[in-house]
Amino acid sequence: MAKTWTLENARWRMTVSARGAEICRLTEKSASREWLWTPDNKTWRSTAPLLFPVVGRLIHNGLWNDKNFYPLPAHGFLRHQAFSLLQHSSGTLSLISHATEKTLSIWPFKFSVQVDYQLLDTGVRIVWRVTNRDRQPLCFSLGYHPGFALPVAQERGWRVTFDDATVTGPFYTRDRTLSLAQNADVVREFALTPDAFCNGAVYFAGCQGSRVNVVSPEGHRVLQCRLTNQPWVALWGVPGADLLCIEPLSGTTDAPDASGQQRDKRGMQWLAAGAMYQQLLDIVFPADGAR
Repeated sequence: MAKTWTLENARWRMTVSARGAEICRLTEKSASREWLWTPDNKTWRSTAPLLFPVVGRLIHNGLWNDKNFYPLPAHGFLRHQAFSLLQHSSGTLSLISHATEKTLSIWPFKFSVQVDYQLLDTGVRIVWRVTNRDRQPLCFSLGYHPGFALPVAQERGWRVTFDDATVTGPFYTRDRTLSLAQNADVVREFALTPDAFCNGAVYFAGCQGSRVNVVSPEGHRVLQCRLTNQPWVALWGVPGADLLCIEPLSGTTDAPDASGQQRDKRGMQWLAAGAMYQQLLDIVFPADGAR
């Protein structure tokens, strides 16, 4: 079993696993409320995985760099990789993982990914730092896939709202692929109806700097994700399950006609040798949001 670390302040207790640097539990102590999904084999086996070096499905089961093919699983491999401790205090935690012989055999880039957690009075701040440890440019995409335990199946009327008027969507997936040839427009609200995710995840574009809110049937803002430089958000759930995933992403799942080339995959970016890329996310829970 993977090692875990616990962070705690007056309001929150959070447990993080060395496996994938994944948050296992996020408990609001005064309300005895667990905010993250409890994994099970039937619905979803994760809580909040990190997606790297790709996001979503790869229809060719990997990517080509011209004539060289690299087999990669959907969402990449980092969510299954061990992280090492850099720093731990009562309210902060820093973990790091590096390229290994195993990762280099399927993704020939030397990298490190550091994840910093900080408990706030209002929730949690997460910072990801991707550093290119190679002499060549590093090709990657980065995403986060937290699943929240909310009664979205039990109760009608839940919705997700967007504070930023530049967000467009919804873009619906089919067979875990995403075509942007859809009649999408500026969107401020998405209803979490029973069939909202019957075909899979739903994407929204233009999300950099936006605030994504989950609103209860009574009109209360229950939680908010405050994005920085993530251009995409995907919403996902399992019909009939009290689960809602809000995924800030730098890329997306494959297009249905994807070439399979690294340079063509939506959201892949190139990081110069020795350079560092950073993303930040605040997950905020208003004091009146406990249900």
